[in-house]
Amino acid sequence: MLEKSHPLVERFDTAVAAVEARWEELGLQPHRLDRKELAAYCGRTAEKGWRFAADFPGGLRRLDVIVTAGFPSTPARIALVDRPPFLTWPHVEKDGVLCLFPDTTTMSVDDPYDGVASLLSEAFTMVGAAIRGELDGDFRTEFLTYWHHVERGGDRTVLSLLDPSPPSRPVRVWEGVSQTVVAEHNEQLRAWLHNAAPKVAASKIKFRAGAFVWLDRVLMPPEYPSSAKDVYALAERAGGADLLDELARDTLPHTFVLFGALAEAGPVLATAVVNRPAVIRGRDPLSAGFRPSAVPEHVVRARLFGGAPCDRNSVERVDPAWIHGRDRDARVPRLRYATVAVLGCGSVGAPVAHALARSGVGKFILIDKQLLKSANVGRHTLGVQSIDDPKAPALAHQLRAALPHVEVVHHVSEVQELLLRADDPLAGVDLIVSAMGDWPAESLLDEWHAAQGRRVPIVYGWTEPYAAAAHAIAISAPGDSLRAGLDAYGSPHLVAVRWAQDPRRYEPACGAAFDPYGPVELGFVTSMVAQAALDGLLGQVRSGTHRMWLARRAAVEAAGGTWSDELRAVAPNALDGATIVERRWGRSARILAA
Repeated sequence: MLEKSHPLVERFDTAVAAVEARWEELGLQPHRLDRKELAAYCGRTAEKGWRFAADFPGGLRRLDVIVTAGFPSTPARIALVDRPPFLTWPHVEKDGVLCLFPDTTTMSVDDPYDGVASLLSEAFTMVGAAIRGELDGDFRTEFLTYWHHVERGGDRTVLSLLDPSPPSRPVRVWEGVSQTVVAEHNEQLRAWLHNAAPKVAASKIKFRAGAFVWLDRVLMPPEYPSSAKDVYALAERAGGADLLDELARDTLPHTFVLFGALAEAGPVLATAVVNRPAVIRGRDPLSAGFRPSAVPEHVVRARLFGGAPCDRNSVERVDPAWIHGRDRDARVPRLRYATVAVLGCGSVGAPVAHALARSGVGKFILIDKQLLKSANVGRHTLGVQSIDDPKAPALAHQLRAALPHVEVVHHVSEVQELLLRADDPLAGVDLIVSAMGDWPAESLLDEWHAAQGRRVPIVYGWTEPYAAAAHAIAISAPGDSLRAGLDAYGSPHLVAVRWAQDPRRYEPACGAAFDPYGPVELGFVTSMVAQAALDGLLGQVRSGTHRMWLARRAAVEAAGGTWSDELRAVAPNALDGATIVERRWGRSARILAA
């Protein structure tokens, strides 16, 4: 605990005194809560509280105002003492605390009384509306919150790969130690688990049948299933009883039934689990009175879906539409089936691959022959555990583990070797990102691209020393080429920064040279290259576009650099830096935008 003389303690005491003084001015004398009364809000870390009695339709009800040691920066909370049973009214938590505003709402920290008064005013309004039944619809619009409140049946986490839409249908289920994964079919489930849990032995990956039942409306709390019989009744009402009848024939240890419905803000999912009655002393409750092989189906169904309690679990959606944009990103369906080849999995290629994967791209081909070295770790997505591993497979493993629905293949190979192969490993890709910074390789790639008719967009990306500037070139049409902006040695005709001294640094090893920059500076570079790649996939960048990131001029000068004459000529209005310049790629091309 902080000492009483600590400025933050004094701040709290001053805020409390200001609130109480204002109440006194208004002639209000709320009862101050004692320690026993504050203990009713266990887990809220309440330091002080006050109780008001207020007149509502139907009689007096008491409201508590509680504050933590963080008050007034942490807003007060209002609790309803005289309340009906939990889940009778929405926005009333188990301990009576009211959910009055979204978590993003802020209160004035300079006028603590104003914040408390606003909360009390909203509480009066909400309780009155709840008494009149005007808020009952919120149970449906905020279903996921209320279902979460009534979870039971252990710490099971249910992950769903399903498309959360009708019709009702059979699904496949895998049960791990603490996670259960539900998918449309075995192939989807197997691919996801192979990426998410590659160390799980194949012998332990056994799939079971489950059911997805689409309801015509979102459930209200009194409709939440409490027993296996309730689960069957819900499915029957939705026309999905045949799915549960089929599951009853399998008499699984756990029968998973996912319910889906369309709420105002989108689809919702919830899981009910029917547990098979335990066999006690050799007596199986499902077959009692019958030979095990001769139990009538209706008997098994009635006994399995009887009055025993069911488990209730929340569902975490891990399907691509949810992971990439919470069902709101219209680009995801297109990106989901796109394939991107990343040539060079270094400090530019690796973060670009991550950014595109998290944007929704569904498949990657990673190509790099180099090993990760300790000097790379500071500005690479891979860590020390991958030192001396080939970058391509290590990055592939990292992407699969982070986003198991993404397909990733890799080649530990020089790019030149792949381009000269008859089977053409890059056939069928939708975009190539070249982050090699290697003129011999990229010159061959440029010629290969021309031979292909420029039918696949390529985005080339590289940095200048200190990441003082960076370049992204989009080539996707005949007539444009990488070579158009480079000399015979692969040096760009337009270099943004000139250096008084050679900026390249050397390690104490043969040929071990590097350009100095760190991960913070690199972030601007990889974001620009990734954006150019995303635009290329979506057809939103013109072939022959050259984007340049220019760092802050002060940072460039502090590193010993100055803007080049070429940059001053083509982008005279961008010399303060911290900006992206867009122009046509080529020796004499002019600026398009700044």
